[in-house]
Amino acid sequence: MVRIVLLAVVLAFVTVVVDLLLFSEEISRTVIDALAVTAAVGLGAFVSRGDKKDSSEPETSDDACRLLERKYKAVVAEKEKLEHDKKMTEMFLASMSHEIRTPLNGIIGLTELLDETELKKEQKEFVSMIRESSDNLRVIVNDVLEISKLNAGKLELEHIPFDIIAKSEAAAGLFFAKAKEKGVELVTSIDADVPRFVKGDPTRYAQVLTNLISNAVKFTPEGGSVTLHVEKTDETDTTATLHVSVTDTGIGLSKEQQEKIFDPYTQASAATTRKAGGTGLGLTISKRIVEAMGGELSVESEPGKGATFYFEVPFEKARGEVKEETSETQDETIQADHKLRVLVAEDNPINQRLIRIVLEKMGLDVTLAENGKEALEARKNGTFDLIFMDVQMPVMGGEEATQKMLAYEKETGAKHVPIIALTANALPGDREKYMAAGMDDYATKPLDVKVIKRLIEKFCA
Repeated sequence: MVRIVLLAVVLAFVTVVVDLLLFSEEISRTVIDALAVTAAVGLGAFVSRGDKKDSSEPETSDDACRLLERKYKAVVAEKEKLEHDKKMTEMFLASMSHEIRTPLNGIIGLTELLDETELKKEQKEFVSMIRESSDNLRVIVNDVLEISKLNAGKLELEHIPFDIIAKSEAAAGLFFAKAKEKGVELVTSIDADVPRFVKGDPTRYAQVLTNLISNAVKFTPEGGSVTLHVEKTDETDTTATLHVSVTDTGIGLSKEQQEKIFDPYTQASAATTRKAGGTGLGLTISKRIVEAMGGELSVESEPGKGATFYFEVPFEKARGEVKEETSETQDETIQADHKLRVLVAEDNPINQRLIRIVLEKMGLDVTLAENGKEALEARKNGTFDLIFMDVQMPVMGGEEATQKMLAYEKETGAKHVPIIALTANALPGDREKYMAAGMDDYATKPLDVKVIKRLIEKFCA
């Protein structure tokens, strides 16, 4: 009788495992493994007890044991299927990331270079439209990659001093021109007692504000207003809790829409998606970031009366730890005691031309290699201060070329030349993978000239 009761308990336990696998894609792999192992132990115990079965026990216990075995096999099969599907999804995202970002890098970079040439007024307008379309595509690609990173638990926050007042005003400033063009008043209101310097992640903080203000301006009609308000709600000797809100007089949200607005790939309605565009990921990403910062992103709204998105986050105070930010000079030339020589491994002809122009404008001497094998030979036969290495190339990829360069330096005692991964691969774990392969740093495409310049100054200037 005891055996039947215990068997029933384990059977119910395994049934729960199967249900979890079938209906919860977010259950962790560790939990699934633990449950599966427990079920296996239970199954083994019952089989073992079956050899000493009391003849007085009903035969139905054997049927129950076979049912338990089938349930366990179903758990294992479903677990393997989920792991396979996850792996295929990651491979697809990696491929799409590379295939989309590589040509996008060329479009955005060459558009910037074209804009710096002498153009007629109409041509300037065309260039502006190309840039805006490219930026929209970049936002979509970045959103998809960002949500993949968040789902993989790869979100990492910096904890550095920054000027939160300046960062808030800068985030709003990005939309002043667009708001004015729409006839929307954009106001920034920061209470006087808000501490200027705090510790946190300035980039992620600005990302959340950018998402919220962008949506507010997008969905507010002509004659309306958008207000960014920052206030202090609590303070200790070491921390300050700030309440940040973005209020608009736009179309508003119903109760039903508010319940779903933070779900991935969700917007207020299909009509909203067609009219405003976007992936419907911005608010999902913002909510995850705010939660990682120790707060919660919420919304208050009524249809036709606008909406207020707000969050409260505790920040550590920073005193005397923030250096004054100086505006970047228009001179892109790298200051060094000699003309820097840079080796670039890149197989795409458009990107080759783009990065050559960008680096030569900084005063660098550029050598191009079309694949990792050519780059390796150039490294052995030439003298360079820095190497930019694409990852996916024909003949020999960037990781293999890097490892062979490091082996060459070790064998010959040659001075190490820093290697920077410059790639369209921007999925969770990519940076760690390339650093583990021996690369010294990592930058993604589309090219960010400021990032490239900082990397050159970091390793060479």
